[in-house]
Amino acid sequence: MDDDVLRRTALFETHRALGARIVPFGGFEMPVQYAGILAEHDAVRHRAGLFDLSHMAQFELRGDDVAAWADALTVNHVATMKPFQARYNIFTNAAGGAHDDVIFYRLPDRWLLIVNAANAGKMWAHLATHAAGDVRLTNRHGEDALIAIQGPLSAAMLAPLVDGDIAAMKYYTCIETTIGGVRGVVGRTGYTGEDGFELFVPGEAAVGLWDALLHANRAAGLAPCGLGARDVLRLEAGMPLYGHELDETITPLQAGLPWAVKLAKPDFVGKAALEAQASAGDFARIVGLRLDGRVPARAGYRVRFDGVDVGEIRSGSIAPAVGNASIATALVAAPAATVGTRLGVEVRGTEHDATVVNLPFYKRG
Repeated sequence: MDDDVLRRTALFETHRALGARIVPFGGFEMPVQYAGILAEHDAVRHRAGLFDLSHMAQFELRGDDVAAWADALTVNHVATMKPFQARYNIFTNAAGGAHDDVIFYRLPDRWLLIVNAANAGKMWAHLATHAAGDVRLTNRHGEDALIAIQGPLSAAMLAPLVDGDIAAMKYYTCIETTIGGVRGVVGRTGYTGEDGFELFVPGEAAVGLWDALLHANRAAGLAPCGLGARDVLRLEAGMPLYGHELDETITPLQAGLPWAVKLAKPDFVGKAALEAQASAGDFARIVGLRLDGRVPARAGYRVRFDGVDVGEIRSGSIAPAVGNASIATALVAAPAATVGTRLGVEVRGTEHDATVVNLPFYKRG
């Protein structure tokens, strides 16, 4: 396939019929917004939003050696996962940088691995190159669908379509069940900072499931949502976006994810580098910034401390859930990373004052 040819999810025509603005993203034509980012953000924070995430890569992992094999390639534990658990993890390179951040879902007979769309090709090659022993890989990217329903009303809205007690599910667990009459996987996971679920179904079932959810719940406030609202929601919730808060040169420790790095594991790719980084403690790191004014900070803007360049903005937005403040993440030198430190952000030649604050910016009550 020509790398320049954009793919379409099973829901592409549905998005177009709903009036979505379509943009290229991760190799697919994806909806960036429908009614608008602010309206969609409001729906997720107060009611519920519906997202097509079928551009994300889904890989199936089977075989007796998957757990030990994956443990050796990632920073978090895989082998300790029990059936129907989900777990955030990061594949690292020898220097400790991130190949990708992912989620493992453990099912009784297989593992489901969800990979960022932009990294699908890279990660498939990485897994295939390192496959050893009884490890069998299946690439479902673009074949199976992923629909997310996120927000405080998501459980009530989804429950009538699921053959199972989703209200009893704990965060970061999953079940195999019937969803809208089709077999699939329901995970109580998400990327918005709200309660919610992610639904993994065959591609041919996506339109029926999407339509059923929207038809039954639109009057109660369920709204189709695009990637624009999703990015604001995840930033408010302090969740990293690959290519911004994580990349091949930014380690999980720098990204503020030490809880995911299990240095007690016997060995994994990048362990020595991460141990050395943790021991030294002098590394540049991701911090949260709140700007004094409403000027939005954009990725790549320079950050200064006492007039000295100490880093750059990695993500930024006006944050409706934080009083419409201008918020950002920045990768800055260690001396500039203490909460309460006053920094300057250069925006089009003018320096704007900002304060280092705790992440996340927003946490649901």
